[in-house]
This record gives sequence, structure tokens and C-alpha cells, in this order.
Amino acid sequence: MMTAFVTGGGKGLGKGFVDYLLDRGYVVFSGERQPQNTPQRENLHVIPLDLSSDTSIAQSFELVSVQTDHLDFLVNNAGVNKDSATNNHKEKVTLLQDLDRESLLNMISINTIAPLLMVKTYLPLLMKAEKSFVVNVSSCRASYHDEIPNTSANYGYRASKTALNMMTFCSLTDLPTNIKTYAVHPGSVKTDMNPVGTDMPYDQAQKILAIAQNWKDEFNGKFLRYDGTLYPL
Repeated sequence: MMTAFVTGGGKGLGKGFVDYLLDRGYVVFSGERQPQNTPQRENLHVIPLDLSSDTSIAQSFELVSVQTDHLDFLVNNAGVNKDSATNNHKEKVTLLQDLDRESLLNMISINTIAPLLMVKTYLPLLMKAEKSFVVNVSSCRASYHDEIPNTSANYGYRASKTALNMMTFCSLTDLPTNIKTYAVHPGSVKTDMNPVGTDMPYDQAQKILAIAQNWKDEFNGKFLRYDGTLYPL
């Protein structure tokens, strides 16, 4: 049975990943901060997960590892933006005169460090699959060649996603050859974080995972668009 773990699987793009993978017959583990809000479905296991807590990450692994002996996909989807990271005080991470160290570090902790710690923690299960994939959801904001207009410096979000791309690249040094990884710009996905988005979560999840289904060695460790093309740095 094919298996996948999706962080932030309760809504938005994460739910798109969960729904698509379930439709394809996967057993899906959905890491969520509020697991009680997700309806039960066949082959869906909702796992409590707070990415700001190393203890929570470790406990999630304990729950998953007794239910499967391998993972085919780890989708690091969960993240925070300028509003959700600051309780709607976005100036703390977007405006030079108002920058706040704690808010910036919190954003980097969730968007950059947590995905890498998820890979570290779930490595034993990823190693057991014949070929497994780590998908790190990044953003066009991580590039100097941003394709969506941006009206503020957006320091925290852009820096955290740029660092995530580098973490993805650096992980090639340590990952065994059966584990492939890529960071990906998901498009303008319509979510609570991006209510003006034009792309539906399910559709974008399907496109992002199609990269793995049509894998090329040159994708490994790279920053890609959802259509599988290289995104310029």
C-alpha cells in the first residue's frame, strides 16, 4: 500500500494533497494542529502535529510508525505567512521600521526549520520505500524573479522560503539515493492565506505530485514550478 504524510492537511493546499492522494488509493497521514475538526475518511489517519514543537514532531512519528513501515511521500506543506505568523500584525515581518526579531524567528522556525526536522524524524520510514519523495512547498516569493506582484518587502516570508529552497538542496548531501526531494512554487492557490488565489488546491496538488510521477534526475534538490519547470533563483 502506498503511503503519504502531509503537514497542514486539514485545509487549503494541504487538504488538496490529502484529497488527491486518497483518490489515488494512498493511505494518508494528515498532520494537523486541530485534528478534531477533520471528518473521518477511509484510509485517512489524522495526526496531531504542532510544527513549533520538537516533542510534537517526535510524537507524530511514534503514532505513524506503528501504522506503517514506510512512507512514499512526505509533503511539507504547512507554513505561515505575514498575517498568520504575526496575529495580523504583518508590519512586524514586512516593514523595516517595525521588524520584530521574535516574529521573524517564528516564521523561519515554521517555514524553514520544521520541514527539515520532519525529514530528519521521518527518515527511517522514507528509507524503507523503494523510492520515496520529500516535497517542500515553497513560493515564488523565494526568487528574485517573483512572478506575482508584491507590494511590501515581506522580509520574513521571502527569507524563510528562500532558506527552505537551500535546505532542500543541502539535504542531497545526507539523503540516501532512494529518497528524492524538490521544493516547489505551487501557483496562486486559493486558500485562507491567499483568498484571492486563482488556482484550486486539488488541481495544484495533482500537478505538484505529477512531478514525482514523471521524475527526472535533474529535478533532485531543485526549486521547481508546479508544472515541473525550473524556477529561476
